[in-house]
Amino acid sequence: MPYTMAGFRRQFVKEHFSELTPEDRKDVIKSLPPEERLQGLIEAQIREYLNRLPAERPAAPRKPRRKT
Repeated sequence: MPYTMAGFRRQFVKEHFSELTPEDRKDVIKSLPPEERLQGLIEAQIREYLNRLPAERPAAPRKPRRKT
């Protein structure tokens, strides 16, 4: 089987991904759809991460006070 340019690119990325800066890694990962980002993670890992996130629920608008 001949070694193609596509094969070279795949091999190069696999070998050098760890050398990217954290910002570059984030950019590469963001380019993937969510389903691919989560592949390889078990449900417990995903839930643990979600539990660490702060609750970002917007506060409900306040009702005006009634003047008496």
